[in-house]
This record gives sequence, structure tokens and C-alpha cells, in this order.
Amino acid sequence: MDRFEEAVMDYISANPDCFLKTQLALPWDKELNIGGSLPDFVVLNFRENTVYVVEVTTASNLKSILTKVDERQTRWYEPIKKYKSSWTALIKSWDFRVCLFLREQVAEEALFKTSNFDDVSVISLDKVLTPWNWERSSENTVINPLR
Repeated sequence: MDRFEEAVMDYISANPDCFLKTQLALPWDKELNIGGSLPDFVVLNFRENTVYVVEVTTASNLKSILTKVDERQTRWYEPIKKYKSSWTALIKSWDFRVCLFLREQVAEEALFKTSNFDDVSVISLDKVLTPWNWERSSENTVINPLR
């Protein structure tokens, strides 16, 4: 795990309603033609009943990450729903979202290219590297950092 992934992990962990799993291996299922991925993080948000697939990259070229986003149903969502774990039954009816953490220079372009996907969020790594800027509600609780 590099320092950017560590910063994102700290950023996400500020939310007490989230459980975070690093590097969840989603093996290729040849029969169903799904999986074959290792997302940086899978986050279960128990307050929102939402599963977040989180990818962190400092790449300046968006082609690879946007290909993954285009394949999110078969690469991440379906394999996670079929994953053999004690929490699999819990999340069957939950919403699924992708959250990309990207360098500031490409975040705006990624926002534009994913604007037609209502299940994809883009967050600048610059925001993550300044954790004292976490947004808080009027009750002073951390607002979901993945939206």
C-alpha cells in the first residue's frame, strides 16, 4: 500500500459508520464471466446501506481507470454480491457505488467523463491529503467522505 492509499484509508476511516476491507480479491469466474479484480478498498457504509468500491491512482492517463469504471458491474458489483463471506447476505439489497481518488490534474476530466454515471464519485487526492478539511454536519459528525 502506497502513501496515497494510506491517506485514502485514513480519510475513509474518519466515518464511524464504515467498515473498510483492503485489497478484496475478486477471482475470475469463467462460468459467469465476472470478477478478476482486486479493488484498492471495498467499504461497507452501514448508515447508508451502500457498498463503495474505491480505487486510488496517481496516474495522469485516465484510460485504465475509466475502463474499470465502464466494467464496474462485472468487474466489481456482481462479484462482490457473489463473494463468499459472512457479510454477503447483508449487502444483497444495498446500493453499489464506485469512488475514484485521483490526482487533482485529472479529477475534473474524470468528473466530466463519468458525469452520466450516477453511481460514480470522483475525489481529488489533494482533498484527502488535507484531512483537517473533512466536512462535518451541524451535529459535528463527519459527512460521508465518499460522495
